[in-house]
Amino acid sequence: MMVINQGDGVKRFFSVIGLALGVGLLSTPTFAAKTYTLRWAHYLPQGEFLEVEEEFVKRVEERTNGAVRFRIAYSSALGGGSEVLQLVSRGAVDMAAIVPGYYPDQLKYWKASQIPLVFQDPKQAQSIMQTSVEEFPEFTKEMDGLRIKFLFQQALGSYYLTGNDENCDVLAGVKGKKIRAFGSDIPKMVSAAGGTPITIPVIEIYEAIQRGALDYSFLNLGNVVTNRVHEAGKYTCGPLMTMGGHLTVIAKRSWDRLPEEYQQIITEEALKAQQQYPDWLEKSDKKMIETIRASGAVVKPFDQAELDAWKKQTPDMLQDWVDEMKKFGEGDSAQRIADRWRELAQ
Repeated sequence: MMVINQGDGVKRFFSVIGLALGVGLLSTPTFAAKTYTLRWAHYLPQGEFLEVEEEFVKRVEERTNGAVRFRIAYSSALGGGSEVLQLVSRGAVDMAAIVPGYYPDQLKYWKASQIPLVFQDPKQAQSIMQTSVEEFPEFTKEMDGLRIKFLFQQALGSYYLTGNDENCDVLAGVKGKKIRAFGSDIPKMVSAAGGTPITIPVIEIYEAIQRGALDYSFLNLGNVVTNRVHEAGKYTCGPLMTMGGHLTVIAKRSWDRLPEEYQQIITEEALKAQQQYPDWLEKSDKKMIETIRASGAVVKPFDQAELDAWKKQTPDMLQDWVDEMKKFGEGDSAQRIADRWRELAQ
């Protein structure tokens, strides 16, 4: 049996430790892998309607082995729908879900994606907007001026009226009613039908219908269910029109601090999310209608002849947009975009 002198043992212990430190043999790494946590300001509550965005988050986190993480603050916890553009532009948050129609002065080009009665259905709206970003540099330039980078645009289901008057399926039932609107163009559509447009955030619609401050909400089916609007208003009528949804963007300075390999992963997954929307939306809308009806509420189609009449008495808002852009010296670009949209929508 070997006997080791205590003093020699102590010396040998520290000698081994020193060797291990010198050649990096200890099990604990000297430097932990760098992680990037992206704070995402969202104006909507968490729910099934944001499933595509949450799958995007999951895929990026998995592919980066957790090196890129997202912290989504739902229900305007980091800023309301009319505030998040300024927050992400200044870098106060890393990412944001932005409704273009809420920012008609800052997003002069992107807001056109939310002009009513331009697109026939969600798939067409997404296709036309993807083509526009590829063909017209004005959309990217507008983002650059705000120090943000576009990742993908939500595809929205068609819009419906929801309230407690069963006559929401004809023009006469809309006339004189207080109807939720937003941006600069939706109010024109509401006014053309004889309604009174009321600008109100999504998260306040439920209570507004309960109190009678609104007669009808004006939302896509996903948001109707997510915000339980069908519980406040028994009748949901539509579809009425389709437009592009909110934009998922990232602050330029947050993007620039990410390693190139992570930027590539995010870019690939953003494209995948964009391509996922049409099929997902078709399934989602069917499910939303089932959910609404299962609650005892009623979903009614808006009479097509009445809808055609509504469209005829509504101004050509795409041309109105072109005329407005002329005031800013952007008339020629806007006209080219409008002409291309009309060509693609045929």
